[in-house]
Amino acid sequence: MSFISIKFLLFLLVIVFLYYLTPKKYQWITLLAASYCFYLFGGITPLIFIISTTTTIYLLARWLQKIDDASTKETRKIAKKKKKRVLLLGVLINFGILFMLKYYNFAASQINDMFDLFGFRKDAPLMNLVLPMGISFYTFQAVGYLIDVYRKKYPAEKNYLRFALFISFFPQIIQGPISRYDNLGEKLKKPHYFNYTTLLHGAELMMWGFFKKMVIADRIGTLVSNVYGDYSSYDGTQVLVAMLMYSIQIYTDFSGGIDVARGAAEMLDIELIENFNRPYFANSVSEQWRRWHMSLTNWMRDYVFFPITLSKTSTRIGKWARKNLQGNLRKQLPSYLPTFIVFTIIGIWHGAGWGYIVYGLYNSIMIILGMFCTPLFEKMIRILHIPTKHFLWKCFQIIRTYFIMAYGRCLARAATVGTALHMWKRSLHCFNFSDLAHRAIGMGLDGDDLKVFLFAFLVLFTASCMQERGIRIRQDILDRSLLLRWAVLLLGLACILIFGVYGPGFNAGEFIYRNF
Repeated sequence: MSFISIKFLLFLLVIVFLYYLTPKKYQWITLLAASYCFYLFGGITPLIFIISTTTTIYLLARWLQKIDDASTKETRKIAKKKKKRVLLLGVLINFGILFMLKYYNFAASQINDMFDLFGFRKDAPLMNLVLPMGISFYTFQAVGYLIDVYRKKYPAEKNYLRFALFISFFPQIIQGPISRYDNLGEKLKKPHYFNYTTLLHGAELMMWGFFKKMVIADRIGTLVSNVYGDYSSYDGTQVLVAMLMYSIQIYTDFSGGIDVARGAAEMLDIELIENFNRPYFANSVSEQWRRWHMSLTNWMRDYVFFPITLSKTSTRIGKWARKNLQGNLRKQLPSYLPTFIVFTIIGIWHGAGWGYIVYGLYNSIMIILGMFCTPLFEKMIRILHIPTKHFLWKCFQIIRTYFIMAYGRCLARAATVGTALHMWKRSLHCFNFSDLAHRAIGMGLDGDDLKVFLFAFLVLFTASCMQERGIRIRQDILDRSLLLRWAVLLLGLACILIFGVYGPGFNAGEFIYRNF
């Protein structure tokens, strides 16, 4: 079921109504039933997969807990080895399912290409596999829970159905955020009371998400698709504009979907973690990743980066670097390997294809280069007497980072890596800035579309600047008179209904990150 459909809105209204009518002790059961009904719209097969993930992780977590409860001071070493085997089993089973469904055909096709290269006739078979909705998100969430139980961060949940709700909670199932059990799991257990302010707060956030998705992302999606589909028909300026616009599209699409998810949960008095912190105000690639898809980057930090950093291999590299290298490199070298591995995994997580893999490598290289060149940059700033706190310098850093990330995202968006490189090359010459607005119309936007986009983008930029300065816009609206509150809500609804992108053959429910 798509978030952007009348069906979902009616479903949500019914669930909110039933949820607050349900006795507080059994509210979580209403949410569980709603979540499985929501997921059942995708078919029986996807439901089987999410139940299998829930069951395996639940049983293995209980097994880990049993080992901990039975261990004594004398048997602690043996228990630790048993726990490692159980954890490894859980990781292999669930990531194995994810690999088979999402990456098997890509891997098999690469093997087939190798067979053809060396003259072998027998090919690896391809399979017609159905990718369950949100499998990348709920698999990472489930495995993160298992690792936390392994680390004794909290005890394993005894109630299977409560744990099933944590994995399948319907607002976050499509595209996250990736939650932790000690945060979301505890909230789902608690009783929740109807509150008009909370309900309106959630509705406003959903409205903002619909605005970003339907008025901005889906409108410029036409331009982006046209240019990426036939880039050779456009000059360098148009290709560059499409690359820059894709960064806006993917941000407003993904963050818009997250706002809808968080708003829907908030209407049920459940607060999901934030997933974006205005990433395009970042002044470096590493900072943008700390602000972008934060639940994924934090997952990678806690469960991949830190374990690799603390591993014996990294320790040996650190000792060798301190002994044989000079300057900043002796301190930074041990962090290069985990950074490289983390962003390679992030690239693969986004999809099955060389473009995604190279996209991950590109980001790791940019971050490592940034770390390596920091002393040189600082020296140049001192020599040139650049006022680093000046507004113009900050603008330069933000724009520079935006361009670096826009070129990187081209690798993931283009049909092939070769296409992306040709688009890079084309964007660096054949410039023609004259009458760019008129040529934007030739890229798929008519005059009215262009005006609506510019106005909507100005609204988004203004709101983002206010939030960056610490202004809580939704809270400020709630503090105003009842008339103003409803005026803002109705104005937002009118904007979406009038300026949202609709039409024959158009499916507003196809979020970009839903496919990841």
